[in-house]
Formats: sequence, C-alpha cells, structure tokens
Amino acid sequence: MGIGVSGLMSGLDTDSIISKLMEVEKRPIVQLQNKEAGYQAKITALGMVKSAMSDLKTAVDALKYSDDFSSYTASSSDTDILTVSADDDIQPGAYNVVVSQLASAQQLRSSAFSGSDTSVGTGTLTIQVGSNDAVDIEIDSSHDTLAGIARAINESDADVTAGVINDGNGNYYLTLLSQDTGASNTISVTIQDDDGNNDDSSGLSGIYTDPTAHTLTETRQAANAQLSVNGISVERSSNEIDDLIEGMTINLKAADDTKTITVTSSKNYNGITDKLNKFIKNYNALIDTLKEQTAYNPATKQGAVLLGDSTVSRIGLGLSKMIYETVDGVDSSVNSLSKLGIEVDDSGHLSLDNNKLNDAMEAHPDDVAEFFTADDAENKGIAVRLYDFLDGYLKSSTGILTAKTDGLQDSIDDIEDRIDQMNFRLSKREANLRHQFETLETLMQQFQQTSGQLDQQLSSLSNLNAYISKKK
Repeated sequence: MGIGVSGLMSGLDTDSIISKLMEVEKRPIVQLQNKEAGYQAKITALGMVKSAMSDLKTAVDALKYSDDFSSYTASSSDTDILTVSADDDIQPGAYNVVVSQLASAQQLRSSAFSGSDTSVGTGTLTIQVGSNDAVDIEIDSSHDTLAGIARAINESDADVTAGVINDGNGNYYLTLLSQDTGASNTISVTIQDDDGNNDDSSGLSGIYTDPTAHTLTETRQAANAQLSVNGISVERSSNEIDDLIEGMTINLKAADDTKTITVTSSKNYNGITDKLNKFIKNYNALIDTLKEQTAYNPATKQGAVLLGDSTVSRIGLGLSKMIYETVDGVDSSVNSLSKLGIEVDDSGHLSLDNNKLNDAMEAHPDDVAEFFTADDAENKGIAVRLYDFLDGYLKSSTGILTAKTDGLQDSIDDIEDRIDQMNFRLSKREANLRHQFETLETLMQQFQQTSGQLDQQLSSLSNLNAYISKKK
C-alpha cells in the first residue's frame, strides 16, 4: 500500500472512499468465504457422524464371532481354601470338595558350616529330582564355598533351588528345594569328592549330614495333594489340578479337612450381554447424532447443517431397516433382535431385556450365535451385515462418507485458490486507486500553486494600473 494522501489538497477522505470502493469489490470474496464456511461446517458435521459410526462399528465387530456367545464360569465358596477357573469344555455342575493336604516340595539341608564363605571342597554334584534327568554340576575352586555351591546349582539345569541359611547361632546350611511338588519328586544328591573319599565329612562330601549313607537331612517331606470330590478320594502331585473335572482348573491354597467347599460351574452370559449393551449404547448415540445434524427448528426456521443430505438420510434408513431383519436358518423363536430382548422405542432408540436374552440363550444358544455371526456368501448374520454396512461408509479409501468429505475438501481448496487470485487482483486494484487519488491531489496542488501565482500577477498588474492613473 502506498503512502496515504488523505485529501490534503482536495479535502476528500480518500482512505474512506478507497475502503468503501474495495468493500464493493470484495463482495464476491465474502460470498466465497460464506460458501467455504458452509462446506467446512458440513465436514465438521460429517466428522461427528463418522465418529459415531466408527464407535458403532467397533461394537458390532465384537459381535461377529461365535466364541463369545458360549462361555461358562466356575466359582468356589471359599477362595482361601481353593480357587477355580473354567474353559470352553466345562459343563454345568456342582461339587463338594474337602482339602485335607496340600502338595509339597521336598526340602533338604546340608551339615552345618561356620560361614557361607567357608571353603568346603571341590568335586562334582549330581542332582536328580524324581524321574527327571540327572544333572552334573562341577564345583571348582571358584565355587567351593556354601555360597558358591548354591550359585553353581542355581546356574545349572538342576530342578532344585539352592540357598544358604544362617540359623542365628553361627551355623550356616546349604538348602535344596525341589521345583516340583509331589511324593515322587524327591531329591537325590550324589557327590564325587576331589579328595578321593566320598564317605567322610571332609572336602565336598562334608555337605552330607550322614556321609556314610550319602544323605542330607530332610526338612520338609515331598507330598501329594489329598482331597475328596463328592466323596471320592483323590491325590495329585500338584496343587494346580486341571484333570479332575473336565474344563475346570482347581488351585489349592490351604488344607482344612473340617471344611466342605462348594464348587459350581454354570453358563455365563455376561460377556455377550456386555457386548450387546455396548452395541446398544453406540447405536443410540449414532441415532442421536444423525437427528441432531439433520434437525429443523420451526421457531427459527433454520435447519441443521446436514438437513436434506441424501447420504446421511440413507444411513438412518439403512440402520432402521436392518434392526428388523431376520437370518435364514435360525430358529424362528430367536430370529430377530426383538425376540432376543432388544426393543426399539418410538424415538428409534434400542434397549435390552436381560431376562429375555438369557431365556433365548438357554433355549437356543447356537441359533442366537448364528443370528449374529453367520457369514456365508448368501446368508449373513445381523452383526456381519451391520459391520459391512458401516464399513461401506467408513473405509479410508473407498468409503461413501470419505468420498463425500474429500469432495467437500476439494471444493474448499478450490475456493481458497479463487480467493487468493481475487485478493491478488484486488491488491493491484487498490494500489491503482491510491495512485489515481495521489495523482489527483498532486494536480490540485499544482493548480493551487498556479492559481496563487496568477493572483499575485493580477494583483501586481492592478497596482501598476493604479499608480499610472495617479501620475496622470
């Protein structure tokens, strides 16, 4: 912009005149900006619709898989004594369990030593637990203390855990704990002492509490778990039992033969109920979004941004139609959402009757699953149909809403290009106007200067005439 002249000579408010002229010239830009704002409002509204549809698509996707429709749960009346879990093979049932003994792992200790860093001796330890493979452990001069021997054992593949215990009276013991519970998993330790004598208390064989018998002291006995189930006595080598009741894993925590624990297994519909409730919540949210973006206010005679949009109308109509559809091959008593307890109210919102759903699942679990999850080329379940319907609008590359949004964005980009071009032309127009007014002011200044000179000349001429007249 040039330096303003502000009508110094003409007395005109040139800045105001130019500003008003430019406002007239900018009216097409304002119209384009209003159109751009309308397109942007539509993109925002479509974004809200896409977000609500995406949430519904996620909820529908969770209903497409039949495994979610048949599940069981197991429970214990006293989890301090035992806990239970169920898998897909479990059947409904009830069991009375008494735990009289827990499975335990054998524990041994060595003879006493004066310190954990006291040198014991070198040689080879061979350790075997039950019928597992025996493991040879070389004890060299860098591991010939109790602490070193424990470290060497723990770094090996032996099925025991070694440690060093101080009894507080100056006695240190090497301890071995079997990693496997059960009466058959006893620990066998054989020592080949580098001093050549495996039967005395010196050197590595000094670990034995009875060197002659080649034994360590047992501080805890290896034992099986003992329990009764519905009056049947049972023993297992582990406190985690998965082969007693089909489909159930029992974890024993404590033994108390005075307590009878009730273990039950039953069908569990919480998983599918939770998924249906999420579907209903997201479906209702989408319906509300569609209504909000297509509403008409008769008081203000104003419509929402997407009022009359054919694409959005098709979404609403498509959803409302699919809610009432049936699926081929499904028992007629469960072949609609309404027969599964999913009702539609006058506002188009869904709600769930849990009792009706549970009755349907009890009577026809496989048909209910088929109703949602069927995925044959000619016969698709409701969840599969809904997913495909929503996906057709939401796909990142070919989705209908994606294409519509991209088209609106292209229109916005085109408008912005046109506005940039018009602004460029208008900036030149404004510069020309200012130049013209500056030229006008310059000419008027020159006219005023010329006029002043003429006035001076006329005044001088008049004075000369008056002087001549007096001389006569």
